[in-house]
Amino acid sequence: MLLCSCILVLSFISGCATRISTDAIRNGLRTDSLETLKQDLGKTHESFGEFVTAVNLARVYQVDGRWVDSIKAFEDALVLLEAYENRAEINMRAVFADTGTILFSRGADEYYGMGYERSLLHTFNALNYLMLGDFSGAAVEMRRMVRRQELWLEESQTRIEKHLESARMVHSPDHLPHSYSMRDLLRNQEVRDLLNNYQDPFSYSLGAILYRLAEDPQASETSMRRAIELSDNANLLFSRAWDEPIPTPKKPMEPPLPVVPPLPLPPPSNSADSTPCRGAIQTDTQELTIIAFSGLAPALRMENIRMWFPPIGYILIDLPAYTAPVPGAIPTISVHSGDESAAVDLHALLRTDLLAYRTLWDEIRMETPLAVSRALTRAGISTTAYVASRSHRDTEGLAPLIASLATVLLDIFSSVLSDSVRNWETLPNAGYLAMTEVPRGSTLAIGTGSRETSMDLPQNARGVIVMVTELFHSNIKVSYATY
Repeated sequence: MLLCSCILVLSFISGCATRISTDAIRNGLRTDSLETLKQDLGKTHESFGEFVTAVNLARVYQVDGRWVDSIKAFEDALVLLEAYENRAEINMRAVFADTGTILFSRGADEYYGMGYERSLLHTFNALNYLMLGDFSGAAVEMRRMVRRQELWLEESQTRIEKHLESARMVHSPDHLPHSYSMRDLLRNQEVRDLLNNYQDPFSYSLGAILYRLAEDPQASETSMRRAIELSDNANLLFSRAWDEPIPTPKKPMEPPLPVVPPLPLPPPSNSADSTPCRGAIQTDTQELTIIAFSGLAPALRMENIRMWFPPIGYILIDLPAYTAPVPGAIPTISVHSGDESAAVDLHALLRTDLLAYRTLWDEIRMETPLAVSRALTRAGISTTAYVASRSHRDTEGLAPLIASLATVLLDIFSSVLSDSVRNWETLPNAGYLAMTEVPRGSTLAIGTGSRETSMDLPQNARGVIVMVTELFHSNIKVSYATY
């Protein structure tokens, strides 16, 4: 019986061996082996067809400048996500997944992203439309981002209320096992003080910029106000780039907020017989917007905590945890025009690791009872094997060994299932925005670590949006769009 069980477990492991690992993803980005990584992620997505495989593939396509392919992969992820969100309250697949999550492994239930990942799906897809010059399409994605956050709020609130009755609910990190690696991290006040686990100022700030390009100043102002509420850096970003109105005497105590400026006029024509429109002010400057990303997000995993427990060997408690993010250098941006040069200040607005850790704190209070339930189920099966072995004369002396083997087999089985608990691993860890005006046709110098690249801004554009992706210190990807 045990031999048959071992064969089944090993067969199951070999069937799951084709999933690309976190280390392989990070090494592919580190060594700039994007072509190989795209092929591997593409095969993984064809085999598994999951939300996570789709968004990982979409982001790699985006880094490589394949905007249309990235949009298609993001749409694949969205179809899977919407099917999950619109599923029936009771269906057999959900019943089996929930049962497996409670009894055996967290990985029995497919991962559909946390709130910040679901909303960032639309934020990053908007960048694809932006780079294609489709500002209306980008604005649509930002509206979907707002709606996605509303849906996540409803879902997370429902989940929390569902588990409020649990007597084992964790109310403090001190209630977690001492050997749990996330225990001290969840005490970090910076993590605990986040407004919530699904909103980020980067998405709202980018939304304000994109709505303006789509000529929707009202939506732009609304998005800007929300970003400023979430981050002081967003306030610095807009107050330096967009004019602040003078406070009216009726509301002297309210701080002035920036106003959304109209789009700049087209550059002057070189044609000799062209005449400027009446009232038009011709300028020799153009707008410059920088969107910069660095590092890689933390990688979700299951942390197995084993506690000695005779006669079955040990008890396994598995809790979600994160492998540390890949830190990235803040890109340095400078503008050169003639003999003059000026640095561009980047404003940090996205910290994926903090969003992940705050989400983990919200989730761990519900995950702990499930982890205890799984541990008791596995221990119960091993104990049953021990009792059954003791009841037979031929196996009485082997009862501890049989129980320990059952424990190990269940450990392997749950660990293999836990490998499917994967998050959006190609998501950058930090995001920055900058807006300024520069002399027309300036040269932009971009540096990270020991590598620097430069580009000449198009002279015939009213504005230029440059997207910089720093994967590792020696790997920079630069793309731009004009308006």
